[in-house]
Amino acid sequence: MQGTWTDRRKFIITSVVSAVAIILLIVFDQITKIYFKTLYEGGEWVKTTIIPNFFEFRYTVNTGAAWSFLAGVSWAQTFFKILTAVSLIAFFAFFVYALKKRKKVLIISLILIIAGTIGNFIDRLAYNGVVDFISLIFGDYYFPIFNLADSFMTVGIILMIIHYFFLDENKVFTKNGNKDD
Repeated sequence: MQGTWTDRRKFIITSVVSAVAIILLIVFDQITKIYFKTLYEGGEWVKTTIIPNFFEFRYTVNTGAAWSFLAGVSWAQTFFKILTAVSLIAFFAFFVYALKKRKKVLIISLILIIAGTIGNFIDRLAYNGVVDFISLIFGDYYFPIFNLADSFMTVGIILMIIHYFFLDENKVFTKNGNKDD
């Protein structure tokens, strides 16, 4: 990386702060998962109602992906572990690009995505599934149970969309709808 000492120093500081943020998010995610796993060790689908008909803690281990996709399929865990490892390599490469280009919102989004991906990857390695415990209810609809790592990834993806649609130099949406501005 060429540039002045100040540029290098900013790059190093941003890298260290980002690494610390990723580690703290992973630790927070894992502490909450261990807490609920310990609290509800008796079995799956144990629940604690926080706000009736809206918010519950409901412990389960999801052996699939989002919305239990491929849950119970014999080869799924191996597939998800390989896919996650490959995705993490891509996310880290993309993160280095964002650091070098000083794209703040993209950096934050990748911090969240990487932390969430690693948090769920740890679960897959330790439990052959992902510990979920947050349950939202909307009328008769029970939203799929999720965890903090899932929330980190969701917010990270939303921030990435905001970055590329509204903030990037090649953004999709411009003030006048004209990219030539």
